Amino acid sequence: MLRFVPPAGAPLKITKILRALKTALSSNGRMGECHTFCTAPLHVQHAFGASSGRAALWLILKSLQCLRPERDVVAVPAYTCFSVPASVVRAGLKIHPVEIDPHTLDFDLSQLDALPDKKLLCIITSNLFGFVNDLPRVRQAAQAKGAFVLDDAAQALGAMRNGQFAGTLGDVGLYSLGRGKAVAAMQGGLIVTNSEEIARVVQEEAKNLNAPSLTHGAWLLLEMLVYSVLLRPRLYWIPNSLPFLKLGVTEFNPAFPTEELHCLYRALLPQLLDELQDINQIRRANATAIAEALKGNANFGLPRPAANTSPTFVRLPVVARYELTRERAVGRLRSAGIGASAFYPSAICDIAGIEPHMSARDFHCEQAELLSQRLFTLPVNPFVRPQDLKRMVDILTNL
Repeated sequence: MLRFVPPAGAPLKITKILRALKTALSSNGRMGECHTFCTAPLHVQHAFGASSGRAALWLILKSLQCLRPERDVVAVPAYTCFSVPASVVRAGLKIHPVEIDPHTLDFDLSQLDALPDKKLLCIITSNLFGFVNDLPRVRQAAQAKGAFVLDDAAQALGAMRNGQFAGTLGDVGLYSLGRGKAVAAMQGGLIVTNSEEIARVVQEEAKNLNAPSLTHGAWLLLEMLVYSVLLRPRLYWIPNSLPFLKLGVTEFNPAFPTEELHCLYRALLPQLLDELQDINQIRRANATAIAEALKGNANFGLPRPAANTSPTFVRLPVVARYELTRERAVGRLRSAGIGASAFYPSAICDIAGIEPHMSARDFHCEQAELLSQRLFTLPVNPFVRPQDLKRMVDILTNL
């Protein structure tokens, strides 16, 4: 198979990388804080950077506990990226999983009012695949408990609800710039907030981040250049065939590095934000085409974004009727050169060794566990061509 459509991602032109490199070198690494180019397009007052989305999440959690030291419980979606519980554990806090609604990928909102009163530090949203959560309802539940809302928009940069950006709808938010997210920055995380109190503490805690080394910077530059070439479908089969790259592998690892956002990313990001709207529009159009074609299919259903939202669809989630149906679908799609993926391997309740870090004994969430067995994703990124869309629909329709 010489043509293989990558599961997610966005084009990254070498000219943009070289332009960012020139800017970073001319600044001698002193480019100032991220807010100089992030606050205006995201409509926030404060923005900070970290080396990854999970490092940003860890930094936020450390900062929030500085403001509420008596609280140590963090409510998280029961089906979400393993980086979320890893960051909670890294921060020395307890995980409280909340059941999710498989039809919307949002929380099971009926469970929010049952969250612990005195120990709850914050509720973390997920905005999974760019589907914007019901933040007004989440904020209502958090305020009743005296807790913060951490709007995790790692997969939702550019998504909106009622005209406001995901990531800005809580007390503090974050975006991931990692591989396979909304923009092709490869690594990095952004923290955004309109709270002066939170911004002050984050800025103080960020002083403890390690500075990236010159060797690390050179490696990041090489990664960007390789990514810009090999993400193309005619060449993606090369990295896809190399197991040591661990493409698509989800691991629970609280021992991740926590560093500053590299100046190369700070130089590249403004260029990527300029093209984000156009790229997200392509994703939405491709997602809509597949959703319309699969409407009424008995074997596969698609979660529904809320009517007042504009998702980003970093990937298109599909829920198979049975686990075996999912396995057959993913196998046939991948054999046809389509980067379909079963995504997260389990609900966070089933991560090996997670029990000591849970806030309660009864922490299993049935719907999240079922979803982890049946959900898979389809690529809708700008590399997807009309014939790819037809191939996906034909395979799923005739399965």
